[in-house]
Amino acid sequence: MLVRILVFTCAVVFLIEASYFYTHQTKMYFDMPMKYPETVKTTSKTWMIMMGLMTVLALIATFTMNLIIIFTTLILGCILELLMAISVSSILLKS
Repeated sequence: MLVRILVFTCAVVFLIEASYFYTHQTKMYFDMPMKYPETVKTTSKTWMIMMGLMTVLALIATFTMNLIIIFTTLILGCILELLMAISVSSILLKS
């Protein structure tokens, strides 16, 4: 039961991140000045789709309680979160 609650919480986090990228397709992250609008739009759209897919995968893992799907969700989630942090911070650090 605890695993189900934790995986569902993971799905909620993915959903919050997807909605954040949905709302930030036309504005810069963290209210910083918008220097590269096309890059921000492309990055936001890409991560919105990826986090949306991870939300669906996490919800499937929550309801099926299949260990392979749960482990896949968690491993993919960690890798994608790292890649997301790198891509967003590279936009913020461009001069």
